[in-house]
Amino acid sequence: MKSFATLFILLFLSLSVIAAGEWTSAGGRQAAMGLSGVALVDSWSVNNNQAAMAFFDQSAAGIYFENRYLIKEMGYQSGAATLKTRYGMFGANVGYSGDANFNTMKAGLAYARKIGSRFSVGVQLDYINTSLGEEYGKKSNVTFEAGVMIRMTEELTFGAHLFNPVHVKIAEYGNERIPTILNAGFAYTFSKKLILTAEAYKNSEYPLEIRTGAEYKIGQIAYVRAGVSSNPFRYTFGFGLEMKSFTLDLSSSVHETLGYSPQVSLQYNFGN
Repeated sequence: MKSFATLFILLFLSLSVIAAGEWTSAGGRQAAMGLSGVALVDSWSVNNNQAAMAFFDQSAAGIYFENRYLIKEMGYQSGAATLKTRYGMFGANVGYSGDANFNTMKAGLAYARKIGSRFSVGVQLDYINTSLGEEYGKKSNVTFEAGVMIRMTEELTFGAHLFNPVHVKIAEYGNERIPTILNAGFAYTFSKKLILTAEAYKNSEYPLEIRTGAEYKIGQIAYVRAGVSSNPFRYTFGFGLEMKSFTLDLSSSVHETLGYSPQVSLQYNFGN
């Protein structure tokens, strides 16, 4: 009976993660800043807002790990890469959450390009595979996501991102669908040391979230970060090290009910 209850809880939590579309966010920097990454520009823009890749404008690769609520079966892993070309920025990413019995995998190919010096657009084609064990089988879907970014001033950047606008169906039973997610927000650079972020995040299945974060640079290579998000309430914190071509980011988010979710990401910048 205890084993059955444990299995049921893990299934419920796994399906909640899949339904929430949380695989769309990645990067220890964003995780530490209240999960607010739609207006940030870095190597993880290929996951969080493809349009920002055009302003990142560098070839890079990275890996990201998250131990959600310290439950092994809910672990999330992601890999991403960007490629600078004369025709614009290309990107690829893949993410996996769950275990052998219950899991979801999302893989995407992205493209972004500047239009003028202050505006960019990006789009990504996604393949999503959901597996609920041998008894329930697998389901594969194809959808897309897109984003825009505007450098309103030298200090203020606006970003918006839309995932799965066509509301793709997972199963006929209960008309279950992959949610549509829209998020939009700002990043304000006060100085070379301080950046503040704020965004609104709306999953079609859940109430509106407000996410805010801050990043402060210490010395030449170190960063400290913190943030909060609502619905559910989570506070986040972390730090990063930028060592020439390598960047290491460590973070953790704390859910008001479920507890800690530590994250780590490592990126390598190939330069221009």
